[in-house]
Amino acid sequence: MNMMGIAIGATGLLLLLLFAWMLAISVRQKRIETERRQREVAYRKALERDRKQEREDRRRKAEAGDINMILYLAKEEERTNLRKALYWYLKAAQLDNVTGMYGVIRISDRMKEDIVLRQQAKFWRTAIAAIEGDLQAKFDAAEALFFGRGVDQHVDKAYRLMEEAAKMQYIPAMLFLGDWFTAPNNPTPSASAAFGWYLQATKLKSNEGRMKLGLSYIHGVGVEADFYQGCYWLERAGEKGYTPAMLQAGEHWLEQGGQGKFIAYIWLFLAGQLGNEDARLLRDQVSLTISVDTVVGLQSLAKPMLKRIRENKVGKHALIKALNRLYKRELDYQAYDIVIPEAVDAEAILDLADGHESELEVEQKPNQAQSAQANYAPPLDFTQSPMDQSKR
Repeated sequence: MNMMGIAIGATGLLLLLLFAWMLAISVRQKRIETERRQREVAYRKALERDRKQEREDRRRKAEAGDINMILYLAKEEERTNLRKALYWYLKAAQLDNVTGMYGVIRISDRMKEDIVLRQQAKFWRTAIAAIEGDLQAKFDAAEALFFGRGVDQHVDKAYRLMEEAAKMQYIPAMLFLGDWFTAPNNPTPSASAAFGWYLQATKLKSNEGRMKLGLSYIHGVGVEADFYQGCYWLERAGEKGYTPAMLQAGEHWLEQGGQGKFIAYIWLFLAGQLGNEDARLLRDQVSLTISVDTVVGLQSLAKPMLKRIRENKVGKHALIKALNRLYKRELDYQAYDIVIPEAVDAEAILDLADGHESELEVEQKPNQAQSAQANYAPPLDFTQSPMDQSKR
């Protein structure tokens, strides 16, 4: 009995020890698992901190203008967040990166419902063409930057781009810069710079440039005022059929009164016949202040000029010379003209070297005298005023 009790007691003690051992093992395993989990959490936190720090470093570099990092972030975001990707692509595009520009266009095309993005994509297509050397695209992109069309307004960048096109002898860019330097919203206006750009456009035979140069002389913008030199440039453009310059010539000669009214009528008549409605209306107003006979005489003088203009057969200074002789005015075309040897054609060189007569003057040579007499009996005398001729 005692042996049995001892055996049972020993067995119970053994079981108790076994339980205690197993409990100890379980506690130890739990501690190890807890420590492992804590290490994993700590590792994940450290890894996340590292990743976060890496992302911050990348973002900081990208915000500072690192183009490679900007494009990396844009590509990463394009997988999950188009708006964030657009932000980075736009930042690259603003740094003149073509890949960024294409990225903006690609994402904008995927979000076609957004009107603003459509306009933005249109601008960046233009910007790409500008980078590739298209002068019209350079002009359009610069103009958009000046006024904030489809892109944030950036005047300095716009000016650089427009100046680049102007220096490549793109006339619209020259004229734009001329207007910009006298614009009310230009923070650094310069009348002399405006005059300079108009002058450059004039050297490239721009009729609008001639007109604006003429107006600069008349109003003394960027240059000492000179009415006659201003009218010279207006009439140079008018000779080429540029009706806005004809209208301006008419308006400014009209302000002079006297025979200036007759010169004004001729230019307004020409412009009106060529389709300029404002000139036609002003011409009709002027006709009410002069006699019918004078109007008829002025029209008879202007019609041959009109025919030559329409046929593009007006020689250099032809109309100016005719009006000089007719009204004994001192419009010194030789002093006012800008001679550019590399741009002057053979006919102009002969005119300058030999003093050849203009086409309108040639029209009155003896071999055509009978025709002249038929239209103007007696033959046209450039020393008389239209009023005197109408009374003959």
